[in-house]
Amino acid sequence: MAEKSVLSDFVREKKAEIVFWAFAVVMLLAGLGTAGLWASEDRWAEITREMLLSKDFLHPAINGEVYFDKPLLSYWLIALVATLLRHLDEFAIRLPGAISALFGLYGTIYLGRKLWSKEAGMAAGWILLSCYGFLFWGRTAAADMENLTAVILAVAWFFARVDKPGFFSYLVFYLICFLGAMTKGLPAVGIPLIAILPYLLTENRWKQHLKVSNFAALAVGLLIFLIPLQLAKYLPMPEYYTLPVEKLTGLELVWRENIVRFFKPFDHDDEPFFCYVYQLPRVLLPWSLVFIAAVAAALSCWKKLKPETKWLLQAIALIFCCFSVSGSRRWYYILPLMPFCAILTALFLCSDWKVQWRKWVILLMKWIITVAAVLDLLCIAALPFWEKVSGFTPPLGFLLAAPLLGIAALAVFWGEKRCPESIARLAGTPAQSAGILMAGTIIVGGFFAFQLPSIDQYRTEKPFALELKTKISGISPENIGFFQKVAPKVVYYTELQRPCRMIADAEELKKFLAAGRGPKLLIGYSRDKDLEPLRECLPAEIIDNPVLKEKYVPRENSKSKKLCAWIIN
Repeated sequence: MAEKSVLSDFVREKKAEIVFWAFAVVMLLAGLGTAGLWASEDRWAEITREMLLSKDFLHPAINGEVYFDKPLLSYWLIALVATLLRHLDEFAIRLPGAISALFGLYGTIYLGRKLWSKEAGMAAGWILLSCYGFLFWGRTAAADMENLTAVILAVAWFFARVDKPGFFSYLVFYLICFLGAMTKGLPAVGIPLIAILPYLLTENRWKQHLKVSNFAALAVGLLIFLIPLQLAKYLPMPEYYTLPVEKLTGLELVWRENIVRFFKPFDHDDEPFFCYVYQLPRVLLPWSLVFIAAVAAALSCWKKLKPETKWLLQAIALIFCCFSVSGSRRWYYILPLMPFCAILTALFLCSDWKVQWRKWVILLMKWIITVAAVLDLLCIAALPFWEKVSGFTPPLGFLLAAPLLGIAALAVFWGEKRCPESIARLAGTPAQSAGILMAGTIIVGGFFAFQLPSIDQYRTEKPFALELKTKISGISPENIGFFQKVAPKVVYYTELQRPCRMIADAEELKKFLAAGRGPKLLIGYSRDKDLEPLRECLPAEIIDNPVLKEKYVPRENSKSKKLCAWIIN
């Protein structure tokens, strides 16, 4: 009886945390391995597969060509998960990112609690969990979520140990930073330092950290970061691996990707310097309006703000400016700023700032979420119109999940109206914001966890690759060639045991066709500009009749880039 009483007391005391983390686990893990690889996920999948195949974990490679554009740790994490699960699939490839997202939520909640209040921390967690950018990248195989997590954990650790400076405190801080850098790059080191800079400059606190122990810890962290890169430089690669055209080492690529790219971008330079003015609200959806209101409210009562809140605003401004000044820009580069924005938004919802428009912003958000919930309810009723409007019928999973999510969100609002304190206790936030936080998480998180994975049936690269796998039995990898561009998804799903040929132009194609014996398999794309060089070497009846062609989906442009495969005897 005593044990039951202790357990019930624990559940009662930690009810809000239990509810939140249950939501977080479901929203980040449900349906995680359902969809096939998309976009750049194939890099992480194929590099890890080749690491496991070759047992070489220092030279990341795609089709045998070393690919050092990203550091090693993100691949190692996937390899570790695959080893534990005894299988490398989409779930294993995406799981490290999802687990990183959970740690990112923890760091955000901890920082909110440490510097402000328990309610502010929980509200920040709910906001971050239901942001479009966070769920999108938290469920994607990439290094961006590990980067975000390293940044917020480093800053949270700094404030957790701010009164206990010493070698251990500094060492953990730099280890978090440099381990983050081993997944995405040096921003995981620079952004935390930029974030805490306003705090250090206030009252000359920076002088307290001019210690030998600080620089010693920095040296240890830097050494750990450099060791794998140096080992990769001096240890041999598998015999069939090749260096990229630039023949840059891992350390040289770190310099190019992080320093050169910042000042003299060689790609990703097509966005204007002000792009994050609209990209930041994009990643913060559906809370963009509330965040903008929070910034306006904080600036309007600047003199009355607590020092911690002033630091937060200064940190957000500095990080934002740092990303904007960089010549290389992409919408997802701004992700590390999200936890800080979530905390500021939470403060707007939970604090006692004297702003007249807060209740109107909360009411507007409630109406927006209510409309989204009603649309979910009407999803099945509108089934006859889907074909006319969009050209295809949504998958059954999408249709079945929609009304359930709508009902769940409306039930939260109904419960909030009947007993607001109960919803507030479940969310762990003030009653005025608990309903929109929980209902918003249900709508946005449910879409990513239960609706979006079902749309995978309209994606065609994985079915193409799996069908191609059945046609290449008996053809050696040396007789398989990619024309002009390697498709990592195809290499991954066909599970080739050795690299195949990369054919740059018509002259190389002629040599490929003339070399060796047996049938040749050629993989390329179906657009006219891609087929034109092939017509110099192959008869029209072969080019126009590939043995396999990636299918089109309803309403897709007939000129879309599609994979084709030709078998040439």
